[in-house]
Amino acid sequence: MLLTIGGLIFVLNVGAQAVPVRPHGTDALTLGARMSKDFGNQTLNLPAATAPPAPSPPALAAIPNLPAHEVFGFAPYWTLANEPGFEVQNLSTIAYFGLGVNNDGSIAESGPGWDGYQSQDLVDLVNRAHSADDRVVLTITCFDQGALDQLTSNTQAPTRLASELTGLVSAKSLDGVNIDFEGNGPQDRQGLDGFVSSLSSQLRAANPHWQITMDTYASSAGDPGGFYDIAGLAPSVDGFFVMAYDMYDASVPSANAPLSGQGDTDTSALQQYLSVVPASKVILGVPAYGYDWPTSGPALGAAATGSPSPVSYAQIVSMGSPVYWDPTTQTPWTAYQSGSQWHQVFFDNPTSIALKARLAELAHVAGVGIWALGMDGNDPAMTQALLGSARAVKYQQGPTQPAASPSAAPSSASGSSPGGSSSAPGSSTTSTTAAYHYRGAWNGHEEELQPADASSLPGGGAGTDAGQLTGFQTDNPAFACLSSGPALTVTELSADPSEYVVSASKPGDCADGTWTFEAAPGSTGSQPPSTPTPSSPLPGLPGGLGSAGATRNDDLP
Repeated sequence: MLLTIGGLIFVLNVGAQAVPVRPHGTDALTLGARMSKDFGNQTLNLPAATAPPAPSPPALAAIPNLPAHEVFGFAPYWTLANEPGFEVQNLSTIAYFGLGVNNDGSIAESGPGWDGYQSQDLVDLVNRAHSADDRVVLTITCFDQGALDQLTSNTQAPTRLASELTGLVSAKSLDGVNIDFEGNGPQDRQGLDGFVSSLSSQLRAANPHWQITMDTYASSAGDPGGFYDIAGLAPSVDGFFVMAYDMYDASVPSANAPLSGQGDTDTSALQQYLSVVPASKVILGVPAYGYDWPTSGPALGAAATGSPSPVSYAQIVSMGSPVYWDPTTQTPWTAYQSGSQWHQVFFDNPTSIALKARLAELAHVAGVGIWALGMDGNDPAMTQALLGSARAVKYQQGPTQPAASPSAAPSSASGSSPGGSSSAPGSSTTSTTAAYHYRGAWNGHEEELQPADASSLPGGGAGTDAGQLTGFQTDNPAFACLSSGPALTVTELSADPSEYVVSASKPGDCADGTWTFEAAPGSTGSQPPSTPTPSSPLPGLPGGLGSAGATRNDDLP
């Protein structure tokens, strides 16, 4: 298929013979690795650097290698020409992706990754990033199983690689190394542990302030027969970039990066990693892309009629299709018809990414990161969402009638021009049909809240101050941001003293909303309110980690 990124068109071999569908919950190359393999034969038309970047600011050396709420973004060589649009002010670390590693530990000094490393675009990105007090690190890659087998069994390979990396990182005033070795099976686990340990110790000897991270699969911490030994690798790295995407179920059209639900999810991945390594070593990776599935119809659950194809978030926005919300996975999706063929596209947008950032915050992990900069069309809302905030959006759950044709396909998927509905992903204001849940604590009791129309309240909503509601929780993404905000105002209605109104209003709150509840027996009176521990997480946020009532870490931005 054709994948369009920043005006560049790449041929991505996603057919069954070239790139098999990634098995659900198993070791397999991520989209980034597959793109790197396919783009490796492309020629980059980037101007050569005329001078090295300015030295890294001394202040960066004093920052912990993974500061609180790390925001990590990959800048692959195929989006480097679009670097002026990267939101460096909202990032902590930028990883230039990247340079290949040969089977003897030497760096491949040819190809588009090398051309990008030598380019003026990289110099400009490094200078802009350092001006914003961001680190820039160098990603090294190896996706060939045979080469990985040799690397991890060659005791001299780490020394050769460390020597070459020391020169390459220093030459561009970079701030560390990100390791992206993706393989299969357990045969290299022990060798990889030793390889990374040796490489890391030699790099730290060269510069103890360099940040060293490693990219790992979402399922790796819970997979004793997989490629990565997370516990064994942990002492050698500052953090793991958990590639929490490509988690779709290959047997059915489904979410690329589900927050919750069955199978591999963001929530299950964090639970597994936190049972093995400290939270301070975990970065939750999120995708700026999705998958387009040919399907038998537009409704959620329709059968696949072919293999999925990757599409960038920028391409999905250009479709202009209505956006629907899957409350099970807490992710958006859309449907369109090209001729007689229906398609469903599962992806992430600012709302779902903000929920993932919130999950990372509740789990107290190091932070979040995105694959990849430029694939989001440089939409500032996407990088803002990594900070845990996004505009309030309401979505439908999905189409149910096969007669409607929401949108034409993106040019990369069908060859036709974008068109259709003017309701773009991430900005739809269509009313939701989901049965969302709301609750909070008032006067020592947990209260179930019901949405209400402020203009239809008895007596016009007039009443007396009844304190505040704390610990607000919901599985509605439009109001999820309130869970980390201040307590909400509670009013006892004068026209109906048994009914209480909870109000949120901008600018003091992140969203406008009104709910009502009838006070539980014994909850009224003048005693000071307290915040009980919720008896269970909300239906849409299973397993405690996703519960929006967890304590906020006020050190996070």
